[in-house]
Amino acid sequence: MATTISTPRRGWRSRLQAVLWCLSTGAAILFGGCLTYATVEHVWPFTRVLPPTPPEVTRDLVVRGVSDVVGRRASFRILLFTDEFRWRLSSEDTLENGSSRPLFTPEMKTVLNDAEEIICVGASSEEIPAGLSFGAGRALEEKRAARRADQIGAWVRAALSKAIPVRKLNAGHHLPTRGASRDTSDQRRVVIILVLDHEKGTNIDEALRSAMMRESLRAPIFDTLLTQYSLASRPQFTWAQ
Repeated sequence: MATTISTPRRGWRSRLQAVLWCLSTGAAILFGGCLTYATVEHVWPFTRVLPPTPPEVTRDLVVRGVSDVVGRRASFRILLFTDEFRWRLSSEDTLENGSSRPLFTPEMKTVLNDAEEIICVGASSEEIPAGLSFGAGRALEEKRAARRADQIGAWVRAALSKAIPVRKLNAGHHLPTRGASRDTSDQRRVVIILVLDHEKGTNIDEALRSAMMRESLRAPIFDTLLTQYSLASRPQFTWAQ
């Protein structure tokens, strides 16, 4: 007949020791979970794979982890359109009469729908209608820039397949430059800025300005927007209603 040898069961020296061990184990698991979550939340914005650059875009610039004045971070993707598409978006006939509506490619729609927020930038060239004073002409052109941002925003909303907040940034009127005969069409900038991610409570205005200042050498358009337009050069951006 086989003999069964029983192993003595190990027990805690006291109930207090058992309780303390359970508490310490639970705390270690909780801390590890929090650390993992915090690590993923911190690393994700820097390792996130983005949809490829759509054909409408000539310059695609990603700026990650930019802070506002209190340290809350946001990441942006700035899209500068090709000359052909820029002309279609900013032409006077399209803006004033809505006679033609640009069709975004599937690639562009994918990029737009990948954002947390979208910022449409409207700008006006240095030209002022004849017969108006400089002040009156500038005010008129700033309103035109606001309408341009609003129209671009409407086209962007139509391309979205889910609810994404769309902001409209009015860059204003381009400062006068030398050479009255120069082509000023490039001053009617068409820029769409995607907020890829941001921490809760981030001041998007401050973070976006920081991103533009930081990348102004790599993308001169940022320096132009911040220094050569009547409203964007102010301490705070002007958002169209």
